[in-house]
Amino acid sequence: MNFNPKKYKNDLLFLPLGGANEIGMNVNLYHLDGKWIMIDCGLGFAQDIPGIDMMTADISFIRKNKKNLLGIVLTHIHEDHIGAVQYLWDQLEVPVYATNFAANFLRTKLEEFNLHKKVPIHIVDGTKDLDLDPFKIQFVGLTHSVPEMKALIIKTHKGNVLHTGDWKFDPDPVVGDVSEKELIKSYGDKGEILAMTCDSTNSLSP
Repeated sequence: MNFNPKKYKNDLLFLPLGGANEIGMNVNLYHLDGKWIMIDCGLGFAQDIPGIDMMTADISFIRKNKKNLLGIVLTHIHEDHIGAVQYLWDQLEVPVYATNFAANFLRTKLEEFNLHKKVPIHIVDGTKDLDLDPFKIQFVGLTHSVPEMKALIIKTHKGNVLHTGDWKFDPDPVVGDVSEKELIKSYGDKGEILAMTCDSTNSLSP
């Protein structure tokens, strides 16, 4: 990647290393004031490549800048959002932030790689912001096909970004809670969302 972050030291940047224009392999970076956070660390599924079942994103860029990476924040437990942690974490060696459900799910995966005692996992309960200066992250419950799906409102002095992860609006979900639509709407009503990064799988299907 021919990109020099020093030119944008004070800018708010979004840099997807995977997941954009493709299904799976969600690895998203946000930058501000020389610091980075990673949202999700997922697998990709190689359906059209003989002999290969899954892929991980190329993280060489952030590996070179890992001293400025504050942590990995996970939105939920699906493989395309969490499944690459056990393969890529030892190249980054940063804290991982997840809900209790996602943390326990991740620990079972890490045990297979003898990483469960090495990876620092911090449980977030969603009731207060996660402070990763210069970022503050508010967790927003969304309905999905697994429990404890969390969208993120990433708060910065440049503005707020709504990072949805996977979601649906279902008034009577089989799994998990009803989406906190009113909380999201309250930000929109006040004009306090600068941008939205939205997972769009099947969004064009009626």
